[in-house]
Amino acid sequence: MIRRTLQDYIHKAGRGFPVITITGPRQSGKTTLARMQFPDYQYFDLEDPDIRIAMEENPKSLLKDPKGKYIIDEFQYVPSVLSQVKLMADKAQIPNQFVLTGSNQFQMMTNLSQSLAGRTAIFQLLPFSYNEAYGDKKQPLEDLLLRGFYPRVINLDMDPQVYYTSYLNTYLERDIRLLSKVHDLNLFHKFLGLCAGRSGCIFNKTALSNETGIDVKTTTNWLSLLQTSYIIYLMQPWHANLNKRLVKSPKLYFYDTGLVCRLLKIREAKELDNHPLKGQIFETFVVSEYLKQFYNQGLDAPLYYYRESAGTEVDLIIQSGAELHPVEIKSAFNYHPSFLKNIAAFRKTTGSTNKATVVYAGDLDWETENARIKPYYN
Repeated sequence: MIRRTLQDYIHKAGRGFPVITITGPRQSGKTTLARMQFPDYQYFDLEDPDIRIAMEENPKSLLKDPKGKYIIDEFQYVPSVLSQVKLMADKAQIPNQFVLTGSNQFQMMTNLSQSLAGRTAIFQLLPFSYNEAYGDKKQPLEDLLLRGFYPRVINLDMDPQVYYTSYLNTYLERDIRLLSKVHDLNLFHKFLGLCAGRSGCIFNKTALSNETGIDVKTTTNWLSLLQTSYIIYLMQPWHANLNKRLVKSPKLYFYDTGLVCRLLKIREAKELDNHPLKGQIFETFVVSEYLKQFYNQGLDAPLYYYRESAGTEVDLIIQSGAELHPVEIKSAFNYHPSFLKNIAAFRKTTGSTNKATVVYAGDLDWETENARIKPYYN
């Protein structure tokens, strides 16, 4: 069983909170983590129809011990249980008495903010990071991108085509029907595929609407669904009161490259060698790794990108207080000094002096005067 980085931070950051909430995409390992971290807790899975009905009608019949410790899995199916959780937690005053897990971000956060404000520590668990899955062992890049990082693909060595096809079918049939009135699942599947082709790109909502054949309002709603269920992440542009004209549209990223490859109908790793979207898929992988670094510490991710209207772009800006750390992401196997050209322009505009990072597809780990050059597996 692979230990998750987040486990250490749940132990530290969860001190003093009566409730721990773990959210993230379906099948990212939330239940496994909760049961590994809290092995002695009584466990209730609200996807089980019988348990769900009992929890809806009489939660006290299941949560019998006022000082007992409980894991309630997929709690968003019975939002009313939060009232009982609040009541018991306030009386018992036991740290980490309840562990809640769920994969519906919007519905969960709405219910939590109404019922458990100030009582719960919230953590986001994405699929495995590179380090969790492989440690410091180098994996072939194309295999890595095709397989993605969902635990079942890694732990059970599943065929990624079989796994992601099943994942999509489950997601469409269960989550989408639960979250919204999407009547045409085939059209929504087309929408997903068009989004996959835009992973790593600045996002144009009108163009996506026109290509899908839906109105902008529907596009907005469907994008919200993808964000809510941890399929996509929208990275906002960094901007300050600068004289230059800056692009203000977000960039779209999928959280996992295996899902992107499945939606783009990439079936074998060798197809990625000369694929026109390989650079975007590689960038998606690197951005996802940075997101995991922050989420696995229980932190929000202060990630942005920078682009001027004239075309100068830095793939990633990590903000730490007033400091800005630029990152360039290149799918090339050989480093070239031109990789730092846009960073130099960014520094000239912003006055940033922090050392830059270049993440690339090569093997050499070294430093220049102004930048760290890092292989994708380090």
